[in-house]
Amino acid sequence: MLAATAWQCEGDVLRAESTLRRAAEIASEAERPYVIDILAPLLMSRNLFTRAASLLGTTSSPALALGRIALQAVVDAANGAVEPSAHRSAAVTEALANVNDDVMRLRLHHRLASAAYYRSESATALEEVAGGIRLSRLLGSARAAAMFHSVAYVVHHACTGDAESAWHHASELAREGAAGGDVSLRAAGRVAVYELAAERGEDEAMTRACIVLNSHPLPEQYRERFAAGIADALRLIWCRDFATSRNVLTVLKDTIGRTDGERALCRSLLALNAIALTDDDAARRFSRQAISTSARPVRHLPAHELRYRRLARAIASAAGELVGDFVRGRRAAEARFLQEDPVTASLAKLPLTGRVDALSQTVRGYGRAIVAAIEALRSRPFVGPLTTTEVEILKLVGLGRSAPQIAAQLDRSPHTVRTHLRNIGSKLEVHGRLEALSRARQLGLL
Repeated sequence: MLAATAWQCEGDVLRAESTLRRAAEIASEAERPYVIDILAPLLMSRNLFTRAASLLGTTSSPALALGRIALQAVVDAANGAVEPSAHRSAAVTEALANVNDDVMRLRLHHRLASAAYYRSESATALEEVAGGIRLSRLLGSARAAAMFHSVAYVVHHACTGDAESAWHHASELAREGAAGGDVSLRAAGRVAVYELAAERGEDEAMTRACIVLNSHPLPEQYRERFAAGIADALRLIWCRDFATSRNVLTVLKDTIGRTDGERALCRSLLALNAIALTDDDAARRFSRQAISTSARPVRHLPAHELRYRRLARAIASAAGELVGDFVRGRRAAEARFLQEDPVTASLAKLPLTGRVDALSQTVRGYGRAIVAAIEALRSRPFVGPLTTTEVEILKLVGLGRSAPQIAAQLDRSPHTVRTHLRNIGSKLEVHGRLEALSRARQLGLL
């Protein structure tokens, strides 16, 4: 157990997990609950809530009963069972006053804060965090303080939208993690600062965060962190390196274990890259996929997942409008769960306003990405009322190609090509392909 804790502090979470699993196998009946009390939270930190729940069901030590109930409250909340989680949390809170073990009190405060976060009860979570930080300072435990700052960071980032508080707690997480000798917590704080700098759209802060991140090698789980990948993609879009950003987002989207919200956010940003790379068909496809997968289901969603879905829907709505998918884009922007968050919903209005400075700090980085796509769209060569794809199809029609032949040459479906031909006829106000070719030549489009 000590070896596993050391591995965890050094940032090797996978090795810590395997070490604890071996400890659980060789432990006596009396020792095993103590191993599980450390292993279950480790699994939860990797979002393996089902495994943690199975593990908790194998132990019933009276000495750790409160800790186990608190962990089950976290699992319930993360899985959408809000009421059972609230009941368990209330029972632990009531019993907490009679707990004399300060280390156990720290653990219970942290677990209650985490459960409240997953239930989207930000005030309760922050109250537990405040109590935990006070106790951490009394005990002189920087590592414990860092764990509470970690919860406060995600609460402000995903629930309250308080950008300054999120920044403060991310910075404190890095500082306390370093003071407590925990490489993993220190890295979590530094990556969080990098992610926030990207979302705020601040170049100088991003540069400073990159220097800090590169000063020490990151543990594997932080190199592959989803939000850090999104931050990388945003930075590339700002630099107008759309092709590399597209590659980053494609890998990020296709990684095993991604949630619907995470995939939807990747697709919405891929739609912006496709616009900048003059592939309107791909932009339209990614935008529609993002809108579809970002729909809010009936069941409870963790706060961070709901935030990703709102961001995806707002960005996909903007991308759809930029490529002429007006009806679908506007319907997506009017979704009730998106309108419940006016800050994120404001991103959908950027194609009309183009004003990034009017956005809240929490979404300004995403706004810069949308504006980059708008500027790329405006800088395209003049093709009159037609898109570059439509001009390309019309040129192939002029060479005598049929719709199936054009589809094969452009790697599109015949249905898509025929849709483009109908759009060409509508835009040029003509009937038939011969009239379209004649009108296009008159306008100098060919």
